[in-house]
Amino acid sequence: MKIINFFLVIFILSIVSESNSQNCSNTSVGFTPLNDLGAGFYRGLQGGLYPGGENFRPSQHDADGIDLALQVVPLDTAGNYDPVTGRIVLLSVGMSNCSQEFQRFRILVNGAAYLNPKLSIINGAQGGQTIDIIINPNAAFWTVIEDRLRAGGLSVKQVQAVWFKEAQASPTDTSFPGYPSGLKEKFKTAMTVMKAKFINLKLCYNASRIYGGYASTGLNPEPYSYYSGWSVKWLIEDQITGDTSLIYKGINPKSAWLSWGPYLWADGIIPRSDGLTWNCPADFNADGTHPSANGTVKVAEMLDNFFRSDASSKPWFLKSITLNLKLAEEGFYNPVENKLRMKDTVKVYLLNSTSPYATIDSSKAVIDSSTLTGTFKFYNAPPGIYYIKINHRNSIETWSKSGGVNFVSGNIYNYDLTDSSAMAYGNNMIFNVNKYCIYSGDVNQDGAIDLADGSLIDNDAFNFASGYLPTDTNGDGIIDVADAVYADNNGFNFVGKITP
Repeated sequence: MKIINFFLVIFILSIVSESNSQNCSNTSVGFTPLNDLGAGFYRGLQGGLYPGGENFRPSQHDADGIDLALQVVPLDTAGNYDPVTGRIVLLSVGMSNCSQEFQRFRILVNGAAYLNPKLSIINGAQGGQTIDIIINPNAAFWTVIEDRLRAGGLSVKQVQAVWFKEAQASPTDTSFPGYPSGLKEKFKTAMTVMKAKFINLKLCYNASRIYGGYASTGLNPEPYSYYSGWSVKWLIEDQITGDTSLIYKGINPKSAWLSWGPYLWADGIIPRSDGLTWNCPADFNADGTHPSANGTVKVAEMLDNFFRSDASSKPWFLKSITLNLKLAEEGFYNPVENKLRMKDTVKVYLLNSTSPYATIDSSKAVIDSSTLTGTFKFYNAPPGIYYIKINHRNSIETWSKSGGVNFVSGNIYNYDLTDSSAMAYGNNMIFNVNKYCIYSGDVNQDGAIDLADGSLIDNDAFNFASGYLPTDTNGDGIIDVADAVYADNNGFNFVGKITP
């Protein structure tokens, strides 16, 4: 409670006293929210939250975000992996509105049963600290954030995700696209400053302002609230289209990976397609700019729903069992290079360890071709002993060792099938020079490798089929006699699934 009161005091001190009340008559400004604009245009420029008028992240950008999310792990204050006492920090960065809304979000999720017990949520946003201030890396704003982290027993090296919401104080330029383009450049600078200060920062979720039509001051009224959405849209778009100042991959990233999270603007009382409205006086304080308690609840709930459901935040925001599973598919494995010929998707199930071995949870991930490892997240399984069941598109169903594995929510587990056949139930694997592999050839996924599988391979080979097909048992993209070998050999040896 003392921390909450401290933030409220900081916020109150940051606001210049105003005797004016909200302009509740300005119920709409006639702009279309970006998500509702979609492929449509505003003053010649296409809407949507992402390129092409889309409201969903492009597939590659989305996949990159998920990959980075799976790399978010508990760190100690020096930034080293520490699965026991390490923490994951989600930090807010922004001005007064950001501080108010994020503090309400902290209260909302405090003690939630679904929250990752390794997660620390820190409100770094501060009243009066607008974008023109925080783009200075030497600004006191950043020192205050360090102090707040330290007060929680944390450090800047544990910050791995940020919610960013900023605005400019008392702007006067109403040009479009001039003003939002200029603001975007300042946001871009802020991204590079954050990455320099938080070296382990991987993900940044961006927000624009809520509706500003009720404002009774010039602090940040419309059209600036609406325009800030365009600034965020173009910031993210610049990263997606390859802006070198926003590189987030490789050996020298200059920015975190960027995404919306979530979009907050709606045209006053005009319902957005998802029903969001901003009402006066209920949702605003006296200046019509800062949200009331009711307004902060709206944003907090949107944040909570986003972090609980988005594919790039679920892996670190939610309580889960994390399984780093190492395996090699017989046909895909190249023992000379000690790697797989291709990376591929595998689905894993957690099953009760006693009959009838009911499925409790499932997860899907890609097995990397170099590390032979995929990271699987289970959000619904309570602590307990489970069998791990592995399904791959043309491999035999394989179960973990007899007796199952003891899992505890919030912990990270490593399970390596490649070191010993005993790691598979019934020792149901084959040794291939360097590694134990799960058997290839169950093309029709019926639990047995036999003539039916061989026939499917032969037919595709006869027709010169190629591409991502289950009959491609060696992962080279071409269906031929090399694929048939695995089905023929394993069929001859009556290979099938072995289960309790």
